[in-house]
Amino acid sequence: MAEPPAPPRWAPFLALCLLWLLPGLIGHEPWKPDEAYTFGLVRHLAASGDWVVPMLAGEPFLEKPPLFFLTASWTMRLFEGWLGAPDAARLAAGLWIAIGGLGLASAARGLYGPGHGRWALALLLGTVGLPLRAHQLITDTALLAGFCWGLAGLCHAKDRPVPAGLMLGAGAAIAFLSKGLLGPGCLAIAALALLGHRSYRSLAYLQTLAIALAIALPLPLCWMFSLHQRSPALFHVWLDANNFGRFRGTAQLGPRAARGFYGLTLPWYALPLWPLALLALWRAGRSRFAKVEWLPPLALFGVTLAVLLAAADARELYALPLLPPLALLALSGLRGAGTPPRWLKWLLALLMAALAGYLLLGAAALSFPLDSILARRWLEHRFPGWAPRFLPGDWLRFLAASALLAWCWRQPMPGAASLLWRWSLGLTWLWCVMAILWLPALDHGMRYREAFSALKPRLDNIARGGDCVASLGLGEPQRALLEYYAGLRTLRLEASPAAGRCRWLLLQTLHDPVPSPYDALRPVYAFQRPGDRKERFRLYKLW
Repeated sequence: MAEPPAPPRWAPFLALCLLWLLPGLIGHEPWKPDEAYTFGLVRHLAASGDWVVPMLAGEPFLEKPPLFFLTASWTMRLFEGWLGAPDAARLAAGLWIAIGGLGLASAARGLYGPGHGRWALALLLGTVGLPLRAHQLITDTALLAGFCWGLAGLCHAKDRPVPAGLMLGAGAAIAFLSKGLLGPGCLAIAALALLGHRSYRSLAYLQTLAIALAIALPLPLCWMFSLHQRSPALFHVWLDANNFGRFRGTAQLGPRAARGFYGLTLPWYALPLWPLALLALWRAGRSRFAKVEWLPPLALFGVTLAVLLAAADARELYALPLLPPLALLALSGLRGAGTPPRWLKWLLALLMAALAGYLLLGAAALSFPLDSILARRWLEHRFPGWAPRFLPGDWLRFLAASALLAWCWRQPMPGAASLLWRWSLGLTWLWCVMAILWLPALDHGMRYREAFSALKPRLDNIARGGDCVASLGLGEPQRALLEYYAGLRTLRLEASPAAGRCRWLLLQTLHDPVPSPYDALRPVYAFQRPGDRKERFRLYKLW
């Protein structure tokens, strides 16, 4: 099979990586749902140093092990003098994405040889579903890094058994300490599935698996042992409800999987990876030549997809681990690809132009008070409560990023490589529009600062009177940010018997129905988040 074109030069490639990674990491408050509760857990660990039991607003929160919270607490303490606490903590997401990118590059070199790591990363950075999630304060960024390094171990196993074992074991440990059993389970099943091929039934591969097991077990066992020593009941909650219960759907912790969810999600989420991967498989089928080098990414992709399809819960976020192995398969599709048809170039150009036009018009409407009924209606619908404001610093940063990407665009490349390189540059430019010019308005509609800060004086008066505040229907993101902005930990009626003795109640509702008997009471204070038409909060004095 023909080799791919020469990899992108280092200077344009690094510029692409930085312009993709940095915008969106700082400049906004924690957003619901995932960032908000994650930030609450990070704050607790930073303040207490307790890495065994994550705590959210005074209650144990055992959905995920502590690795990401620990690293985010380090970046928060390190950079909080220069950045706000949420931005400083969010740098951990960028760190884990960078670590994962290095792992994917290593995996590509293990499969295809030197020079392929940059192409694998360029393909991954051009994936439609990755940018938003990669810039959020969520544990899934560390899980993605674990998958990348575990995949690197599988890809190096035939030629470098000892380093491969170290990579596979480290990836499994990172994945476990990020989100529990899902990551190491998928890596282990994929590693064992490779034994079905005769080229992996060797002492060298068994050595890789033995080393991986020795590296993967100590830290997860240490955390599990410490958790069990602290509380067997909490250990059972973590193991049963948050791992097997979530998979079976008995824990009712996530959105239930709709019929065909991933079949509808992956076609846009994994663009442009899956067409290239299918091209590689189609070419192999025509030539009746199965590439042994494809087995590691095929095994990991197939196992992970099967687990996701079998799980009772489903979110597009859960599909992140599918992207690294799919990127390696897509890289095989790029190898030897000829010049793409002209209609495809025009189609992609028109698509990019339409998206660019929409985002730039939106940026203009968000920045300048346009005398247009259409612009005003768009603002009222998309960003209620936002007053257009021109932020010259944001526009200067955007123009500088655009100029740098235009310089990267000029790098000559032949055929399909040119199309994919420019697709990644175009998607990065679109992300820069969103993460720089749209970010203030998005933050205005997604944050809780104004809503909960306005509540703080009333809560201070309640605290001075020695009264407690109960809550009903208050979600995990809201509990975390209520403590951050207003300094309040409520006693939840759903979980605390002492909540029934409180004189005050904070009620959160969706779509405004108030449950009995509170529908007969008049709230002392009612408020909602800017731009949110669903959530409403009411503060009641009960007696």
